[in-house]
This record gives sequence, structure tokens and C-alpha cells, in this order.
Amino acid sequence: MSRSTTQTFTCPCGEVFSSSIYEYVNVAKDPGLRYTVLAGLLNVSICPNCGQKGAVSIPFIYSDSAHNLLAYVHPRSDAPEEARLLILENLRSAYDNVEALLNARDGADGQSEHVATLSPKQAQDLPPLQVVFGLDQLSVLVNGVLDPEERLGRLALSTQSRNDAERGQFYSIARKLATEMNCSVEVESLPDEYIVWLYGSRRRIGALMRELAPGG
Repeated sequence: MSRSTTQTFTCPCGEVFSSSIYEYVNVAKDPGLRYTVLAGLLNVSICPNCGQKGAVSIPFIYSDSAHNLLAYVHPRSDAPEEARLLILENLRSAYDNVEALLNARDGADGQSEHVATLSPKQAQDLPPLQVVFGLDQLSVLVNGVLDPEERLGRLALSTQSRNDAERGQFYSIARKLATEMNCSVEVESLPDEYIVWLYGSRRRIGALMRELAPGG
């Protein structure tokens, strides 16, 4: 499964809300996260009241076993060359000992803590670790292994209502729809329009558009 922590944010508008921040993304188990990544929304907190965004810049691991892809993602695309070389060297050393790293880690009390069991064959079958800098570089890497129909599609659902309760109900319906279709959502709240963007595979977005079309 993917691994994340829940963090609480306070928006300049005064809204207090929680958001999931990911350290490990496993799209085999959480396919919708692939499109969160491709939409540039992973580890981005979005205020549900005003839509203001804030990026949380932490490294994470991206895993897609179906496409033999494993990547360490550093959040900064502008990381200096010296920092990149140091990161690559440290990762090379860690990946050489991946079985030990996955089987145990030190707990807060300094004692070894069981995390997962990885057989020698499983360790040998792990895809080569790639290192990328920034979500844009990761998107290029991911799109390179996807079929055209698997690549990012998007759909905007909108209402002109200014009523907060009606907008909230509209968002709940759109979010439920997105969950059923393994899509990610983004809110764009404007004075005269409330837009919920759905991000998913072109195949799913196309099917959803046909379903929502008049007479569909």
C-alpha cells in the first residue's frame, strides 16, 4: 500500500483543513494516485474553502510494478549539481542494501522494528531505481511507459451557484464520482463559478464524458 501522513494546514482565508502527504506512492494498489502525480497535485494541499494551493516539498518513492517502474523523486527540479550527485551516491548505497532496509528499521527506542518481508528473489526482481528531480520530470517518465489511453485526461464539472451549502453538495457528488472512477479531484473556487476538475486516464474520462452527455 501507499504510505502517507495526515497534516493540518491553516489557509490565509482562515480555513483549517487536513491533507494527505505521501512518502511512498504505489499505483498498483492506489491507481488514482498516478493521475494525482500527472496532474501535479501530489503533496499539494488545497484549501476546500477558497481553493488556494500550497506545495509540501518532500522526497517520495513512486512505484508502478505493472510498468516495471521504480523512482525516487526529489521535489526540487532546480537542485544544484553537487546536491544531485550526493543524493545519487547515497541512494546507490541504500539500494545496494534494499533487502535489509525493507526488512528492518530502527524504532524510536533504537530497537530493530519489523517492516516487511522481502525474499532474495523479490529483491532481485525489483526494477532498477531511477532518480528524478521534480514532478515534471516524473510526469515525463510516467507518460513514457503508458499507452495513449492510459495517459492523463481531465474533465471539468461546474456550477454557477454562489451558495456554500450547494457548492459543498456539488463537491461531494463530484468527489464520489471521482472515487468510483479512480480519478483525482481539484477544486477551483471563483466568485461566479465553482469548478471541480476530475483527473484520470483518458479511457475513464472519455467514458465518463459519454455517460454525462445528454442522452448518454
